Amino acid sequence: MKNLIITLLTISFLAGISGCSKNNLDSPPAGGTDPNIKANFSLDSLLARYSGSPYLITDSLIISAVVVGDDSSGTFYHGIDIEDSTGGIMLMIDGSYLYNLYPVGTRVFVSLKGLYLVTYKGVPEIVAILNPGGTYTGIPSSIQARYITTGKWGINVVPKDVTVSQLNANPTQFQSQLIRLSNVQFSQADLNFPYYIAANYGNTTLRDCGGEDNIDVYTSAYTDFGNLIVPSGNGTFVCVYSQYNGTPELLIRTPSDLNMTGPLCP
Repeated sequence: MKNLIITLLTISFLAGISGCSKNNLDSPPAGGTDPNIKANFSLDSLLARYSGSPYLITDSLIISAVVVGDDSSGTFYHGIDIEDSTGGIMLMIDGSYLYNLYPVGTRVFVSLKGLYLVTYKGVPEIVAILNPGGTYTGIPSSIQARYITTGKWGINVVPKDVTVSQLNANPTQFQSQLIRLSNVQFSQADLNFPYYIAANYGNTTLRDCGGEDNIDVYTSAYTDFGNLIVPSGNGTFVCVYSQYNGTPELLIRTPSDLNMTGPLCP
């Protein structure tokens, strides 16, 4: 009996720790202060410098942006998506559990000198190392503080309202930015299946009931929600926009970003 009581108390204690941790991640407190660092460059100006080959940044450029996608759910890997008022980009960091330092809503100041601007599968990225064979490595976690300084956290980034037809017409316009689609639903073939399995192991299809357009939704096998059933209704879909070799795709940060409980369109 004594052993049973100890076991139950231990389970309750561990569950309490787990619950507190999850609440902190789901609702980060707003606050903090920005460092005495002045941004002197914007993301659209940085992206304009890319001409197709890895670009080494040699001048003292500093960007200020807010994290809109972190690795807390497993959607993003070894990197965070950041955006400013002019655009978005993937900032690659060679480490894990990045959400502990750079959770969604955190302002970051990135010193770009010595880093590279590249593209991977069509997605613009900031990296630190060019490897033999054409692969890239993000900023090593041991020196990330040399390049990245955090500021205020808990910043509410309002998603941009877009349509599927807009994304399909210009696959690069909203790259790595937080967007919102309305009057959308998963395809009939995906309903009643988990996100990761669905119609094509990781690839589901979102239908725009207004314009009758479709777009891919990609779910990594490493997400913590991949085994959940996709929503079976119509509604709004908030996500980070990306692309894969020129094909537009949507990346879900967390299922709580989706509000799809309305009646399906025909």
